[in-house]
Amino acid sequence: MNKKILGLAAFSLFSFQVFGQQEEPKPAIVEAPKVEEKKADKKWFDVIKIDGYAQVRYNNLLNTNDDLTCEQCDKSWGGDGGFFLRRARVKFSGQVSKNVYFYIQPDFASAPSSDKQNFVQLRDAYFDVGIDPNNEFRFRIGQSKVPYGFDNLQSSQNRIALDRSDAMNSAVANERDMGVFFMWTPKEQKEMFTHLVKSGLKGSGDYGVFAVGAYNGQTANVPEANKDLHVVARLAYPIKSPSKSKN
Repeated sequence: MNKKILGLAAFSLFSFQVFGQQEEPKPAIVEAPKVEEKKADKKWFDVIKIDGYAQVRYNNLLNTNDDLTCEQCDKSWGGDGGFFLRRARVKFSGQVSKNVYFYIQPDFASAPSSDKQNFVQLRDAYFDVGIDPNNEFRFRIGQSKVPYGFDNLQSSQNRIALDRSDAMNSAVANERDMGVFFMWTPKEQKEMFTHLVKSGLKGSGDYGVFAVGAYNGQTANVPEANKDLHVVARLAYPIKSPSKSKN
């Protein structure tokens, strides 16, 4: 009987020691569900961009013909031309909604004649209205550059030459007119047009891979003089050459 009691006591002691060495189970950690932060809607003043540029010239340094004139060129050519404020522009632009973009550009250095300079003149005032989620198809409505040629569409702050070629620029003086233009630019080509400008490669900007439209034909800031609209179409396709690997 005593042996049974001693054996039972020893077994109980052994069991107590074994169970006493076990760690207490840790409480399970339950992570709280992540709450997605709602992006605040941008206000109208958060999407409007304001910038500009100015250009000053002196056209009499190598002048050999005082009678030289050019209808669509600097009004300081020839005669007693000296220092000349060629352009002084401020640009207002913004993507006011997913499918609506606006652009307004006045010029504070317009010269209506050779003896009148630095008048304020509206250069651009238009809306781009997209008709699909990615704005690949869009209408441009208002006074803007006519989608014609290449250097006509280049911004004066990106162009290498001081002036546009006379042969092209004389067809659409001031490069602008009132009208409506339809433009189509696939997403990949839209990114390439943007890259050409932002990387300083003297691109013309996005005037569509294909563009077609109608405009008054009287040039910018001139009222329509007849009922005959001008029609224009343009096709341009940017191509990216494969980069060469460096050995």
